[in-house]
Amino acid sequence: MKYFFLFISLSITLFSCQSATEIKSTPQQKVETQQKTPISLPHLVRQPTTKTDRPPLIIILHGFGANERDLHEPLAPYFDPRFLVVSLRSPIELRPDSYCWYPIEFVENGLDIKPVEEEKARKKLSTVIDEVVDFYNADKNKVFLLGFSQGAIMSSTIVMTAPEKIRGAVLLSGQVPLATDKNMATAAAIGKVDLFISHGKKDKVLPIQDGRDLKTKLEKVGATNVIYKEHEGAHQLDGAHLREVLGWLSERI
Repeated sequence: MKYFFLFISLSITLFSCQSATEIKSTPQQKVETQQKTPISLPHLVRQPTTKTDRPPLIIILHGFGANERDLHEPLAPYFDPRFLVVSLRSPIELRPDSYCWYPIEFVENGLDIKPVEEEKARKKLSTVIDEVVDFYNADKNKVFLLGFSQGAIMSSTIVMTAPEKIRGAVLLSGQVPLATDKNMATAAAIGKVDLFISHGKKDKVLPIQDGRDLKTKLEKVGATNVIYKEHEGAHQLDGAHLREVLGWLSERI
């Protein structure tokens, strides 16, 4: 099984080779947080350079077969300095340095995903969001998710089932999650979450129709503050859209 084509394509003119400020979550180094329950997933963190008692928070969720460095290294230095940025490693190891939230099988008609596995992953992510907010003393009213591919799908599950946990979400090259309908939040609650969706027209992993269907689904269940963008690329990030995302996030804190 080949997973490499799900890795992010990082040909983004916006970003240089500058490395992110990275701190492994284990061991925890801050004296004031040592008595708190540790976060149950390994992660990287970029501390805000503009200090506040309760910083706004971005949680980054990588794609299938990648790891916590995949999005953190090119993106973290460019977020608004007021943000605390935490990049999670998903819980299931596929092979060294390769992880996922739930298994995927590649079949003739696309991807085979088991709803029960997606549901287990959804519950885990919901718990970890609370852990991150508590451990780093983040502002629970200014939590944002940024996910690519499977990370975008996972972010979508939170938008639909636990919107009270987040202020907004950036959904890059995702699709409609399977295990949300029986746990769907109210339309009023979902409508309070701001969304930025981006998808490539030449995406062969999750075709452009998946992005369009995700937008339609989110609006159907109550999302009202939705920005939807399509770019000319494949299963990858788009530099122009990411520049918009940086401003979009800053405006919301």
